[in-house]
Amino acid sequence: MPGELDRIIPLSIEKCVFGGDGLARWGARAVFVPGALPGEDVLVRVTAEKKDFLRGRIEEVKTPSPHRVAPTCPRYGECPGCAYRHCGHAYENELKNAQFAEFAVRAGFAPGSLEPPLAPEPADGYRNKLVLHVGKTGGDTEIGYVGSDNQTVFPIEACPLAHPDINARLAEQLADPGFRHTLHHRMTLTYRRTERDGVLFYRNSAPKNLPWLHESTAAGDLRCPADGFFQVHPGGADALLGEVRRRIAEFQPEAFLDLCCGAGLFSAAAAQENVPHLLGIDIAETSVAAARYNLRERGRPDAEFSIGDAASLVRTAAERFAGKRILSVLDPPRGGIDGGMRHALESLPAGSRLVYISCHPATWARDAAVLTAHGFAPIAARMLNQFARTAHLEVVSVLERRSA
Repeated sequence: MPGELDRIIPLSIEKCVFGGDGLARWGARAVFVPGALPGEDVLVRVTAEKKDFLRGRIEEVKTPSPHRVAPTCPRYGECPGCAYRHCGHAYENELKNAQFAEFAVRAGFAPGSLEPPLAPEPADGYRNKLVLHVGKTGGDTEIGYVGSDNQTVFPIEACPLAHPDINARLAEQLADPGFRHTLHHRMTLTYRRTERDGVLFYRNSAPKNLPWLHESTAAGDLRCPADGFFQVHPGGADALLGEVRRRIAEFQPEAFLDLCCGAGLFSAAAAQENVPHLLGIDIAETSVAAARYNLRERGRPDAEFSIGDAASLVRTAAERFAGKRILSVLDPPRGGIDGGMRHALESLPAGSRLVYISCHPATWARDAAVLTAHGFAPIAARMLNQFARTAHLEVVSVLERRSA
């Protein structure tokens, strides 16, 4: 049915797909509808037409879902940040867990291996880090998120996802008539907040002389460089710590590999569980320095942290700890693992376990399927909704090396 662009069509929403859109069918084509919920009957204006699918905008909800609520942000529907403000948080968790389960089963995880989802609270005001962008057009200066076109800046004055202290700092700056004049086009503005340090602000790159932050976690305070990676939801960080500690307690490893170690969050969990050998690696020199400091503070000066490629540590450890129980924790960037890392993981001795944490279920599913095809067995996985209200979700999974 060509020529559907701008036409209003009636649809029944089947489910929500990863990314937050409702999915319906119009003839042989899928239709993706932002802001729609499963079971709803809607009238949709077609906004984009491709050979195999359409995209549309809700004109009217004829039969609303019982889970539909009034959005709690006045910019919802305009701002590209949130995807689930039109339903309750509990139902959002259900939708995301169903999306995760589809990825997991395709990756080779049996339905019985999928554990109940984790949903740390709060669902708003949780972000301890906010990065805003500056756009200048003529005499106007906009401060906000990058728009859906990846070019323009969508202006905001506050974000309900950000901690109230960050929003208060942003409000103070916006109230200063001279503040906008100090900004330049394409500049980034970073806000980081901890309980002990309050709100730290810097433009573009963090100055070298900024003190390390004090991040409060279930494993105690950790020092982290101002520009270093840390989980954006404190409750999410604690949930991940709990998962790693649980897997350590189950497996009782003799060696623990903290791949992409950052400031040593997961190594701190291993230290709490008294794992004999702790090793970590990261490409960021300041993160490695922080990890060394944090483990010394926990009475583990023997923990070994190095700067470099994580695959190199896996290969070295596989040889060094041959015959011993090795547990690796890998939390890579959104792009997942490359061929070099996969080959390195294949060098691990049979019986070794891998806790693979990912903030992108599609790349996680791809990698898990490849690992399963190369001698790893899927043991367990679960969804962690530490990016509440947004389209994103975290995956925590366990795989075991079955053949060398």
